[in-house]
Amino acid sequence: MTEITSDNKHRMYVVIQILVITAMVFLMLMGVTAAIPYAYITNELTNSVSVIDTTNNNVTATVNVGFPHYPNEVAVIPDGTKIYITNSESNTVSVINTETNNIAADTTVGSYPYGITATPDGTKVYVANRFSNNISVIDTATNNVIATMLVGSWPWKVSVTPDGKKVYVINYGSNNVSVIDTVTNNITNTVSVGVNPAGIAITPDGKKVYVANSLNNNISVIDIATNNVTATVNVGSMPVGVVQLARMEQIYT
Repeated sequence: MTEITSDNKHRMYVVIQILVITAMVFLMLMGVTAAIPYAYITNELTNSVSVIDTTNNNVTATVNVGFPHYPNEVAVIPDGTKIYITNSESNTVSVINTETNNIAADTTVGSYPYGITATPDGTKVYVANRFSNNISVIDTATNNVIATMLVGSWPWKVSVTPDGKKVYVINYGSNNVSVIDTVTNNITNTVSVGVNPAGIAITPDGKKVYVANSLNNNISVIDIATNNVTATVNVGSMPVGVVQLARMEQIYT
């Protein structure tokens, strides 16, 4: 599958993401002894990010990312100081300083970035660029792209193992998953899954990857030790979302 029509693109937008993608982060404010949780929500059609104080459900800030950025997915580094937003229409990633809720940087990546994840040590961010069929690696210390690697067709989403050693990329157009070694940033394996994989999650123990195959109506289960599909689970029609379960201490300590 080398080409995605505008109708298919629109259909997947409607199914997977109507207007917002949400990331929840917990931040410790200076002089405050209790953690105060905030939710960062991307608003595609207004090119902005809403910040909600979840203790009272009030919007405390609105961060404009610029036009026509079309902000999509969100990643947070573990110390909670930076939020990374993929902007599909401008081929950039906006970096929000969570202390000020200002844009700290706009980093140019590949074409039509969508999926994004941060490594557990907070040093790198991996971005899936759908139209250029590659992954951009951002150094969070400088917010510069330090590596780019080709993967399959239409890379959709990315997920990192709890130990930070591997990144898994679902390639919607080529029906497989690319495995990246985060030390070398090389592709070490390609795992065939079902048709049009659209969701991915890694178990907290770092042993399994769950991939939602939207047109097969099933889930592929990948064993991380061998990178083999060890099970296929039938589910409902057109699965696209997979929840990654994680202990809070794995993310925020």
